[in-house]
Amino acid sequence: MKLTARVTSRASGASRTTSIYGGVRTAALGLVSVALAALFVVPTSLPAAADPPLTVEEAKSVIARLQTDSGAIDQQYAGVREQIKQGQAQLRLKQADVKAQTDQVARMKLQVGQVALAQFQNRSLDTAAQLFVTPDTDKFLSQISTVQKVNENQNSVLQDYQQAQADLAALEHSAELDLAALAEKEKQLKSLTNASDKKLAEAKKVLAKLTAGQRRKIADADKRATARANAAGAATSRQASRAPITGSGKGAKALAFAKAQLGEPYVRNAAGPNSWDCSGLTMRAWGSVGVSLPHSSGQQYSRVRHIAKSDLQLGDLVFFYNDISHVGLYAGNGQVIHAPRPGKSVEYIKMSYMTYAGAGRPG
Repeated sequence: MKLTARVTSRASGASRTTSIYGGVRTAALGLVSVALAALFVVPTSLPAAADPPLTVEEAKSVIARLQTDSGAIDQQYAGVREQIKQGQAQLRLKQADVKAQTDQVARMKLQVGQVALAQFQNRSLDTAAQLFVTPDTDKFLSQISTVQKVNENQNSVLQDYQQAQADLAALEHSAELDLAALAEKEKQLKSLTNASDKKLAEAKKVLAKLTAGQRRKIADADKRATARANAAGAATSRQASRAPITGSGKGAKALAFAKAQLGEPYVRNAAGPNSWDCSGLTMRAWGSVGVSLPHSSGQQYSRVRHIAKSDLQLGDLVFFYNDISHVGLYAGNGQVIHAPRPGKSVEYIKMSYMTYAGAGRPG
């Protein structure tokens, strides 16, 4: 989300030299025209006009947008962290497979070596010569048949060993690719952290341009808005507690967990016990009733059963913005409990204040 800054600019004009006389233009007249035009060109490197001071309402809007942008980036960060966790788990399994395959190849190598040694020790006369010097021909031919069967088995051992070696090489290569992919994901985390911090730094710069009185006015307005929202949410909760609980009741219990965190601060990638980001709060709330969710609004959206807005029940997950960068728990009467963004705390808010993207029911 890009912000449009208010910029005051002054246009500079340049005079155009036009021909005064009709008829044929001479080369000399052309040179004079160029010289005159150069005299009237206005320099483009004039000092920029200073930005006019922001009003309190404008500053609030800009700061809220920057903080919201930061929170959205935080959810990208959370999503990448989940991918790293999943990738690490997969890599551990693959590394265990590599170890098992390495041990198997070592055992088979020993077996192949023993077979090779036996073949070397038993080679003497060729078959035609042995047949010529052997008095019991029938017995010898029977032995030849047995030896051929043994040789076939030896060939099979060698082929199995070669296949085991190939499987080991493939596993090792796959593990190397996984390690490289995880390294790239770690770089993404650093980049996202920097991007989120940059948004917050911009918000602080906007705040720093205000007077102490203006900053106090913004803080007081935020407190009043939060108090009103929480009071309305508490009233909704009282009404809901007197109504029959729909569904399994897990949603109501998950919502109760979230209510207990009201007023606790937003912190990037936090999942309790005393600070939260949006998906950390929803993950722990539903985790308290035995439902496992990933720590990412986007991955939670892909994991839950999607429901219509009109079918929302207490505790259902409500997702916001086109990139699914925010999530809260439905609290009834068109409200959710959520961990909003940097600089804010867990609170009630009307769903209509944010861009609705969808809803889902875990479990």
